[in-house]
Amino acid sequence: MKNPATVSAFFAIVVAAGLALPVGGTAVAAPFGAPPMLLPAGDAAKAGVSNWIVGARRGAESAAIAARFNARRIPGLPAFTVSRVEARQLARSLAAAELLTWAEPDIRAQRQSAFEGELNSWARVAVVPADFAWPAPGGVAVAVIDDRVDSSVSDLNQQTKYLNEGRVEDAHGTMVASTISAVVGRGPVVGVFPGTPILSYGLTSFSCAEIARGIDKAIAAGARVINMSLGTEEPCFTMNAAIQRAFAKDVLSVASAGNEFDEGNPTEYPAAFPHVVSVAATDSQGRVSEFSNANAAVDVSAPGVDVPVDVPLRFDTEDDDYDGVTTASGTSFSSPITAGAAAWIAAARPDLKAGQIADLLKKGAKEIAPKGYDRDSGWGLINIPASLALPAPTLDPQEPNDSISLVDGTALGAKAGLLWNGGNGVSLFAKIDQVKDPLDVYRIRIPARSAAKISLTPKFGSVDLAVYSSSAKSASGSRYRVAYSKKSGTAVERVTVRNSAATAKSFYLVVSDNDTKLLNAEYTLRVGR
Repeated sequence: MKNPATVSAFFAIVVAAGLALPVGGTAVAAPFGAPPMLLPAGDAAKAGVSNWIVGARRGAESAAIAARFNARRIPGLPAFTVSRVEARQLARSLAAAELLTWAEPDIRAQRQSAFEGELNSWARVAVVPADFAWPAPGGVAVAVIDDRVDSSVSDLNQQTKYLNEGRVEDAHGTMVASTISAVVGRGPVVGVFPGTPILSYGLTSFSCAEIARGIDKAIAAGARVINMSLGTEEPCFTMNAAIQRAFAKDVLSVASAGNEFDEGNPTEYPAAFPHVVSVAATDSQGRVSEFSNANAAVDVSAPGVDVPVDVPLRFDTEDDDYDGVTTASGTSFSSPITAGAAAWIAAARPDLKAGQIADLLKKGAKEIAPKGYDRDSGWGLINIPASLALPAPTLDPQEPNDSISLVDGTALGAKAGLLWNGGNGVSLFAKIDQVKDPLDVYRIRIPARSAAKISLTPKFGSVDLAVYSSSAKSASGSRYRVAYSKKSGTAVERVTVRNSAATAKSFYLVVSDNDTKLLNAEYTLRVGR
């Protein structure tokens, strides 16, 4: 969906896994820049996006200003939704109080599915053998941010909890949930992880702010995995902030890659956001479907053609049998199959963190030609037994830290902890990916009249090191950059940063991956006096 908004004249525009990943595929925009500052232009009553999102620093003053414009807070995030006609005035008032942090249209996503074909039962067996025992359900909940799940469907009603009020407007959410959790013995459909709890957040508008609210509700309700079988071509900062907050709370997000390969093959969000498992669709022959979007954000693949699903009876109009079962196609179904697999891994190995579960899904995937990573299938078709058999991947520390806005409190409302505060030297091992983990940003504080020595040693790939002052809002450009080291290959990057002031000062260390052959890298970062 194209963004109809233009930028207000009084705001400046800012454009903003141990697996060696080759460069290739459709480019994906990385969130290197500052948070967006997009507001309606001209006559605010003209047609276009009806609601806006305005970010503000937390506090009573922001809340009081927002109340004057009937703005509604987005739970969990330092932001409000407001009508288009009030958006500019709210932003002006917050800016005057030095509280404004971002603004953008409340764009809408769309479902990633289409009804298809005749009933079969191949999809579950494609990712896990029929006789492979699953863990006892109950401990790992999967949130379905989608249409409300229909409580009349016997396969789902006992394990589904509702996170908001509403009614069933479409079958899509029920169909999605059934591929995750439909139980054995109550119908022809069996989910990947039968009986695992479903947390249904019913969407009505599919807007960016509504999706962010659903994510917050899922976090609060104890979700371990969130499935989003929806997408939009426009990246929404507010949705991304909610997803990164979930990741910080150890909740893994899984999303559909999209179904528009023959319609320009656009990059879809949230699938292309950092720390989201993006899933392409395969058919019963193990081939990537003709409709599945292909780009460098795709992580893995799962069945998405003629997938058996539950459908509420009143929506069962696409085949000749009025039986509450149909088959459907789209990355809408490859995504929840993968979400169910993630929940299975989390239940079987509760010590794993969200990022490690994502790594196991990729490392355990069965290759689909060509060999290795490709933009059509990612790392291949997910394989639950193979993923479970792998050792725990190395934990990537201090994530999410993919932009300054994620560590300075702008997006999440609280600053990230300091990596170094002037004491003994510290060292960490971390990973980076040009698409799914595009930057690593760390906060340090250098004592008065002191210096910090910083080194960056790549294990593989080529990484660059930059240091920005605390005034920076974006990890790009040179305006606030105080040190920079860019060497080729695996050469060690070294910089020294001095603080000549009489008080301690904070800085941002920024690690980026600009290798022309690989999309990712691993490195050791050291900071000391």
